[in-house]
Amino acid sequence: MNQRTGDTVYCNQLALDIEIGFHEVERGVQQTVLVDLELTTNFGRGPASDNFAGLVDYYVIANHLTAHVAGRRYALIEALAVDLAREIVKLHPEVTAKVRIVKQPLDMPRVRSVAVECVRTAADFAAEPR
Repeated sequence: MNQRTGDTVYCNQLALDIEIGFHEVERGVQQTVLVDLELTTNFGRGPASDNFAGLVDYYVIANHLTAHVAGRRYALIEALAVDLAREIVKLHPEVTAKVRIVKQPLDMPRVRSVAVECVRTAADFAAEPR
């Protein structure tokens, strides 16, 4: 299936509370990061005719990602972005997942936020053990 169909599911500003950061001030501190998801898919299999077949369910994805990060610690927001993309394509191998992470750095009071973004498909994780 061609993933460049132009059909996209968005889920914006999913708030995840996690321990993240590698500077001393961030260690052991729960922080809220905001996650934006852009999932390229194909509505033709079902959603275009109001059918659930082939649906990329943002409710299921948001709940899955929230549960996935619970109790985990990440040093880098880049690692979090890739991990979330991996989880999305495990649920929906047919999508292209763009994941954007935004956080307010605790040790940089003059910076409102920092962000990273990654784009992954199932092929990007094919060599990883299951």
